[in-house]
Amino acid sequence: EGKVALVTGASYGIGFAIASAFAEQGATICFNDINQELVDKGLAAYTEKGIKARGYVCDVTDEPAVQAMVAQIEKEVGSVDILVNNAGISHIGLLEDMTIDEWNRIIGVNLTSVFSASKLALPHMIHQKSGKILNISSIWGNVGASCEVAYSACKGGINSFTRALAKELAPSSIQVNAIA
Repeated sequence: EGKVALVTGASYGIGFAIASAFAEQGATICFNDINQELVDKGLAAYTEKGIKARGYVCDVTDEPAVQAMVAQIEKEVGSVDILVNNAGISHIGLLEDMTIDEWNRIIGVNLTSVFSASKLALPHMIHQKSGKILNISSIWGNVGASCEVAYSACKGGINSFTRALAKELAPSSIQVNAIA
């Protein structure tokens, strides 16, 4: 109740469901997506459910853009109390057919964005000695998926990132978890 929740990539799918659940518990919902069309689609879906949400166009692989989005959220509704790193993409295909650009894009969206968004949401959480960071992972991060090597690598990275950051932030009473 009364918390600001930022859920990345929450115009639809898992992120939309998570944001909707937080809204039902009284959180103010902020979300982003890669372009205005997806943000508008998300805003319409939230409105249809009776949820007042704020949508932002932001490429989660662009750290200055993420920084600007977090600053805009702080200005418009308050500091982020709950961060859900949900944005993600996949590429199904053989590693031998994957280009380095495809690899880098998947790593950027699925893993580097978790670093950037967490880092930029942390100052307020550390100052207030509370907050929650929830990273969306996958079982593929533990066991690997054939034809989804980059995705599996990212999700394994998220699992390790989550464990390490949870230990780092424990003295600040900030909870860091992953859901696979």
